[in-house]
Amino acid sequence: MVVVNVGSCVGCRRCERSCPINGIIFENLPIKCMHCDKNPCLYACPENAIERINNKVVVIEEKCIGCGLCALACPFGAIRIDGVALKCNGCYKRDVEVCKEVCPTGAIDHLEDLLCSKLENTLNKFSKLHALYAKMR
Repeated sequence: MVVVNVGSCVGCRRCERSCPINGIIFENLPIKCMHCDKNPCLYACPENAIERINNKVVVIEEKCIGCGLCALACPFGAIRIDGVALKCNGCYKRDVEVCKEVCPTGAIDHLEDLLCSKLENTLNKFSKLHALYAKMR
């Protein structure tokens, strides 16, 4: 999952310029595909042109008919239609996304680690609450 820390982003657009798919920019901030677990874009595609590869949601351009249903289904607005659907593919063939490598402030990588940490803490708290609830029954 690629997340941008808006507070650290300086709007240099290096991520956009280095992106092989030419990422989507809104008001000088990059919008990246979240590679959702339930990936609504994948299920909205009538041609099965969107697949999960190496845990990334990827458009198979040869199959895409450019209908735009995936863009409508995306809750983050991270898909644009230019003949075919275009979106961040998470550099699924690489170990590290290009945008993360070129970001001078670490704005793309920093928040992702923070979110993962907060999610882990929240899950631990819910597990403890569930254990307490189970004892009370």
